[in-house]
Amino acid sequence: MAPKDWMAYHATTNPNGNCDLNRSTRAQKFTWNADGTPDFGTPVGLGASLTAPSGE
Repeated sequence: MAPKDWMAYHATTNPNGNCDLNRSTRAQKFTWNADGTPDFGTPVGLGASLTAPSGE
């Protein structure tokens, strides 16, 4: 099975993107473009169910 890459980041649901105390830690899988740059895709919403990495 090919390895999967995950990122951890923090974000806010505030539409203004303010850096206030309403930020939360999030994690999701990402892939790679043909030119070697990361393709982070679309951030998943809070409460979204994600399949955990295999072996975890």
